[in-house]
Amino acid sequence: MALSLKITIDNRVIEKILLNARKTIDGNIIIRDHPELDILILSGTSKVVALPKDQMDDEVYDAQNRFFKFLVQRGVIDFSSIQSGNLFMSMEAQIPEADSGDKIQFVLYACSLFVDEEQPFYDNLQDFEDEVEKQLLEPESDEYTKFDPEEHHAETKGSLPPRFVRWGISNIYRL
Repeated sequence: MALSLKITIDNRVIEKILLNARKTIDGNIIIRDHPELDILILSGTSKVVALPKDQMDDEVYDAQNRFFKFLVQRGVIDFSSIQSGNLFMSMEAQIPEADSGDKIQFVLYACSLFVDEEQPFYDNLQDFEDEVEKQLLEPESDEYTKFDPEEHHAETKGSLPPRFVRWGISNIYRL
């Protein structure tokens, strides 16, 4: 279910954003738009947590690193508070107090910008993987050769006949 949010700062509507987000019972927000990360905004403790999705690989840390660098550049989180979380492969950061406006809305807006910026990369990655799979399953006619087992396989191979051992321990002990 997509969550449509209206960002207001000083009673002025900045922008409407559309996120695949859910609000939990205790008021936290879970953003599921990113292909590799689930982003949690914990309003009670003023933290942003980035969790990996189902697939845990070496690219998750890079995505988390890009995410938190993006939030630091936007001034939404405190750089010195970025640390590993208490869940496996999670990272978290503290949201500082805002002088004016709602800090949760600032974080939601920055997360929306990050997801919009990252989406073309993952779209291109999926197109590339589909193209590579197509090339492997249906190669062009000049990219493969016909296989004929009778042409390339003989009864005996090599220069020594089989079962002929000239040296070795079997020639030493005879009855």
